[in-house]
Amino acid sequence: MMVVGMPNVGKSSLLNALRQAGLQKGPAAATGAQPGVTRRIGTAVKILEPPSGEGGVYVLDTPGVFIPYISDSETMLKLALCGSVKDSIVPPIILADYLLYHLNIHDPGLYRDYSPPTNEICVLLQAIAKKTGRLQKQAKQDVDAAAVWLLQRWRNGYLGKFMLEQVTEYGLQKTRRSKILALGEGHARPMAKQNESTNNDML
Repeated sequence: MMVVGMPNVGKSSLLNALRQAGLQKGPAAATGAQPGVTRRIGTAVKILEPPSGEGGVYVLDTPGVFIPYISDSETMLKLALCGSVKDSIVPPIILADYLLYHLNIHDPGLYRDYSPPTNEICVLLQAIAKKTGRLQKQAKQDVDAAAVWLLQRWRNGYLGKFMLEQVTEYGLQKTRRSKILALGEGHARPMAKQNESTNNDML
């Protein structure tokens, strides 16, 4: 078997968990908080011993596979916020601002230990920097460090657990219809080319 998916979604962690559950053995794949830890397809790792003692179940760990095209900026922000994009790609303050937007939608009380409810990311980051001691020279708040800290707290589950997507039955049906239409167009293009070729031959 082969474990395939987006960067930094837990493929290597899944392999290690399966190995632990099946063989009671330690991790075989390296893991990390940033995407790109797995650089190539590794050697097969046994995760289950068959009753007969011969063969077994093996799994291949793979590097993350990123989508070839991102349709809009919000999708990019969601992927970056979840850690599927390296933190150096999108500035942490921009990600923190987008995170604040979602925190306010779900529950502004999630950050009440650091600041009253606010829509201003700089206000929240300055309060976090002061509260956590992330200060520069002359006691100036380090908002960049505070933004990185805020992102890590959310990723580790300390600022609520919620989805960034608003999944509804209507949305699911719309996605299904668009995929069906896309498949239909994919089949129609070869037929159109074939008909065009036939018409040219007849001329």
